[in-house]
Order: sequence, then C-alpha cells, then structure tokens
Amino acid sequence: MNSYNKYFKFTVAYIAFSFTTLQGVDFLLKKYSFNDINFNYLIISLLGIFVIGILYIFLNDRKSNKKVSKNNTSKRKYFIGANILLTSALLILFIYFFRISRNSEKLLQSTLPEIIKAYDENRTRFVFSKTNELLQDFPENLILKDYYKKVTEEVEIKSSPSNLDVYIKITNDSLGKWEFIGKTPLKSRVPNLSFNIKFKNNNTFYFAVTHPYYLKNKDNNFILPKSLETFPNTTIILGGNKTLSIPGFDHLPYSKIGAYAISHYEVTNKEYKVFVDSGGYSNSSYWELPIGKNMDFVKKVFTDKFSNTGPSTWSYGNYPDGQDDYPVAGISFYEALAYANFKNASIPNIYQWANAATLSSASSFISASNFSKSQLHKVGSNENSNRYSLYDIAGNAREWVINPSEKNQDFRAILGGSYLDDPYFFNDFYSQNSLDRSPANGIRLVYNLNPAIQNYEGFVGVEKRDFLSEKRISDDVFELLLSQYDYPEKPLEVKIIPLKDVNGSLKVERYEITSAYSDEKLPGYVFFDSKHKGPYKPIIFFPGSNAIHLTNTDVMIKKSLRQFDYLLKEGYAVFHPIYISTYEREDNLKSDYPDQTDFYKDHVIKWGKDYKRTIDYISSRSDMDLNSLSYYGISWGGSMGNILLAIDDRVKKAVLYVGGLSFQKSKTEVEAVNYTSRIKIPVLMMNGKFDQFFPLKTSQIPMFKLLGTKAKDKKHYLFETGHYVPREKLIIEHLDWIK
Repeated sequence: MNSYNKYFKFTVAYIAFSFTTLQGVDFLLKKYSFNDINFNYLIISLLGIFVIGILYIFLNDRKSNKKVSKNNTSKRKYFIGANILLTSALLILFIYFFRISRNSEKLLQSTLPEIIKAYDENRTRFVFSKTNELLQDFPENLILKDYYKKVTEEVEIKSSPSNLDVYIKITNDSLGKWEFIGKTPLKSRVPNLSFNIKFKNNNTFYFAVTHPYYLKNKDNNFILPKSLETFPNTTIILGGNKTLSIPGFDHLPYSKIGAYAISHYEVTNKEYKVFVDSGGYSNSSYWELPIGKNMDFVKKVFTDKFSNTGPSTWSYGNYPDGQDDYPVAGISFYEALAYANFKNASIPNIYQWANAATLSSASSFISASNFSKSQLHKVGSNENSNRYSLYDIAGNAREWVINPSEKNQDFRAILGGSYLDDPYFFNDFYSQNSLDRSPANGIRLVYNLNPAIQNYEGFVGVEKRDFLSEKRISDDVFELLLSQYDYPEKPLEVKIIPLKDVNGSLKVERYEITSAYSDEKLPGYVFFDSKHKGPYKPIIFFPGSNAIHLTNTDVMIKKSLRQFDYLLKEGYAVFHPIYISTYEREDNLKSDYPDQTDFYKDHVIKWGKDYKRTIDYISSRSDMDLNSLSYYGISWGGSMGNILLAIDDRVKKAVLYVGGLSFQKSKTEVEAVNYTSRIKIPVLMMNGKFDQFFPLKTSQIPMFKLLGTKAKDKKHYLFETGHYVPREKLIIEHLDWIK
C-alpha cells in the first residue's frame, strides 16, 4: 500500500508543479506574444519528467521489496483508483495546453501578421472581427488589445425604456454573430464603422443601424416603441436624437423623434381609391386646410381631369387601367395629409424621412431607381430597396413631408425626387407649393409609435443660393481680401523629426516651423518614398472634416500612408500641415460649415496662413521641385480649394476630390464664391453624381463654371457614386492630371 501512496503523493505534487509551470508560460505567451518559447517542447519535457518520476518510484519500490498486507487491500484499491484518475487528469491537462500551444503558435505565425496587414490596408471590418474573436481565448494579449482598441471607440448607449439587453453585429457581415455587450445604460467599445444594434425587450427584438460618430454626438438614446401595434409592410425605426443628412441641413441641431414605422412602399392607386370611394373628399374630419378654406374649396380645387374629386392624374374618379399597384400621383400636400388621417397614420417629418432614406448610401440603390423621365413604375417592382427595406425612396414619386419650407407655410418639403427628375434630386432638399398637384407628387406613410413625443413639424429651410447669379466683388476689393493672408517675414526655424519603422521605403518626417500668426509652432508631416532620390514633386494637402474631430496623429499617419501610396511611389512628396483646429491643434471650432461669425472668419484666415507658410517651407527645401507643386484637397479640402488656390500662385495645379461650394454663407472677407473666379491654374474636380454634401446641380456645377481657369485647363469628372470616387479611377485621373 505504501508504494501506491508514493505514486499518489508524487502525482499530486507533479500536477501542481506542471499546472503552475504551464499557466505561467501560457500567461507570457498570451500577454507578451513571446515567440521564442516552444510550448510543445515544454509539454514533452514535462511528460518526460513525469515518466522518469514514476519509473524512479517503481524501481525504488522494487528494491525495498515490501509486501502489501491483505488488511490494506481496500486502501490499496483506493490509491490505485486515485492514481488512475490523477494520471488521466494530467493527460487532459497536457492535451488542453497542447491545444493552447497550437493556437498560440498559429496566432504568432499567421494571425497576428494578418491582422497587422489588414489594419495597414484599412480593412477595419476584418481587424475588428478577428481581434474580437481572439480576445476570447487570449484576453491578455497586448498586441490584440492594441489593435482592437485602434478599430473601436468607447461609446455610451442608452435606451428608453432602460435595462435592456444590447447586442451588436457589423453591418452586412452575414457570417458574424450577435455579440452581447451589456444592459442599458452602458459604456462599451464598438467597431469604428457602421454596425447593427438590437435591443431585447420582453422577448421582442428591436433593430437599428448606427455608427460611433452618431453615438458620440448625442444620438445614443434609442427610443423603443410604446405601442405594441404592428403594421404590415413597414419597418420600425427606433427614435432618438436625429440629425439631417440633407445638404445644407446636416449641421443643424439634433431633433428628438419617437420610434416610428415607415411603409416599405409608396401609397398606391388602389389604396388611395378606398379613400376616394369612401367619401374621403367630403369628410371634413380628415382635412386640415389653410386658414379661410373649407370643404367647398376641396371639391372645387382637388379634382381630376374631368372635374371629379380625386388626384389630378385620374379620370372620372378612377386611375388608368392596369395601374392598381402604381404609386398614386398628382396629389397636393393637403390631399396627402387627408389620406394619412384617413389611415390613422402620418406624413413623415423631415427628420423621419431623412433618417429612413439613408441618403449617404444612395449609390447602392439609386442606379435601380426610377428616374426614367418617361413614366411611373409599379411600387417595389425594381430592386432598389435601402437597408430599411424601403422601395422607391429615390425616384418614382416624390414624397410629401410635413414641414413647411417657408414661414408662411405656403410651401412644403417634398423629397426623394421622381421619375421626371434627375437622380441628384434624391440628395437635395426640394419644396413645392402646398397646393401643387404635379403628376409626380405622391406619399409614403409613417405610424408614430410614441404618441407622447411631439415630432418636429415646424419650419425647415435654408437660404437658397444661386451662386452663378450672386453679385461679384471688384478686383480692388479682392486685393484687400488677399492682404488678410499676408504676414511679416521671419525665419522658419525648421525642426525635423524622422519617424522610425514606418513602412519599408515609404518614409514620414515630422517638421515644425514658426507659425505665421503666433509664437506657437506649425507642425506637419512629409510623406515620401526613399527609393526616389529627388528632387521630389511636392503636393500640399488639405484633409476632410474628420481632421477636426480626430486628435490622434498616429492614426492619421497610417491612414495617409495608405491614402498617398500611389503618389509616393511615383516620386511625389505629400506635405500635410496640421492646420489650426485639426488633430493635435484642436480648439473650439467643431464644424467645417461656414457661418457668418468672426470666429469662423478668423479660422479661415489662419488656414490660409498655415497653407502659405507650408509653401514657404517647401520652397526652402533643395530636395523639392517647387515648379511641380500641386494641391490636393479632399471633401472639406476640396471646398477650401476655392479660397486657397486663389491666395498663392506658387501652386501650379490642383486636384479637388468630392469638393464643391457650401450653401451656408460666411462673412464677405472669407466667402468662398468671392475667390473661385480668381483661380487661374489647371483644376481637376472629381465628384459623385449623388453627393449628399455637394449636390451636382446646385454646388458642383456652379463651382466648376465659376473657376477662372481656362476651359481647356479644367475638367469635371463625374462618377455614379455619392460622396466618394472609386479608388482605381481616382489614382488614374489624379496621376494623369498632375503629370
């Protein structure tokens, strides 16, 4: 019995020793990703030690040659059983850690490099999915934690009611699983891209799509429906603080709206005929008419082609044969409102419509939308639904919105464009006289699911601007405007800090020079490919408005290396000044939209001086060919090109990526339209036809026409996209232009 007791004590002690050793080494592997520890050899070594220990006890026991008493048979069986169990446990322990070893080896040899490469290629979706998955097995791995943090942001999520389970999943990730992140209210890290979110309330799930940008800008309180009623062929959209993504409106304050159900389809002729046939045009309870108008006005004005009450496109109270499922059209705002009241529904307000329309994703469905200029189509007959399953939200029939566009309420918003319009109408704000009964005017219904929340039905308007007709300033006045950007000469006092371990031959230098308007330093970064010996062809860059909201220049550097790689490999050097209000130089300016304040005016002047001061620095470098200097502006930078390209003639060419003229006015001294006609250098504009920020007809085309550049030296390339240009096309056109 004593020998089995020895085996038992040895196995217990050995398991404790092995477990401690393996746990310690596993901790080092997971936390620090040491790749010089061969876990498999360690397990084999420990197994060898165990076998040697067992043999030693066995041989030692044989030498002592002690007999086991029959009285101890029961104890002997106990120790035999215990030894078998312990040995089995040890085997399971080794198998478990062997699998960990294999996973750790795979993580070190293939997965981590794959994640790092994906991050450098801006594949945020992959990096998030992989790091999120692997952190379940390697929660202390510093590299995984670092890359997870790089592609996520911490946000606060609330709900009404509260204490709801919250799950998230990346948008359009069919293989992804819903991840539980907690109960509301909560703080959690979420992917830095669009993602699906769902809330569980009494075994019912409510879905939404969001982005950290909205969550961090107060649209983080999701209002669930209080009404349990469901409506067929509708999508429920959760309420909250919503912005307007309509050009000229997207900088306006948030409006709180309740949850609502919006119809998948525009109201059809067949549906509207039920209203007509039930005496809807004679029932005053449905009608909300202008002051001084009564039901006699309805019967006199709202008639069809042959003086029967009904839409203007009908005849004798009937719609054309075979058009049951076509959208009803030819109705005024008041007819649309009366029908909505008949259905115990509502006309959407502008926040509801814009939120449901998903303007920013227009390019994914607008090509299949009806802008035929010929006729209406059956509702839902084209594969043009957006992510909320709304068909024909672009084109087919225009859709009345409850909000007046003028304070006297004679005009109402009517959005989405129609078959008679051009596709860019979808992204534009548009209004008509409330009594207008054009053959393209229709309706889509909403059902408000939080009756206690009053959705905004007030005036929504922006001052209309016809840039081509606005009065121009004189050359003498313009000379005074130019003088705002002058500054006394002073030494640059250059300090250069090369950044290490960037990306092979692609290099980045940080520079600091004296500012043109203060004692602080003006920092910036130069991106170049060291394979080229120079002189380099310099490009001065102006970023998009995300630069106002980001403070991490490390993220900017990595993004810029990917963004500029085709330029760097062709022998260009890109200078990226850190303009005032951007990145590390953040201040109280939080929007790139123009306004009529001195605060904004002063910032524009400082941007201009930062721009000119950077050109001073470029001209001081012997490794740069100043005669090849070009400008590259993206979005905000494309719009700022209106001013910057007119204030310094050292720039020889320009490429403006998704730029245009902003609708918001500023003070005369920095009003962009006063500068555009003074630009004389070759300019390439590249835009999407369906840009929701700089609409084609009202922003892009006027800017292009106003450019003072000779006709042969300016080009406007258009793509079937929104606020972006396909990268392959961008590379081809950009390089061709500046060469």
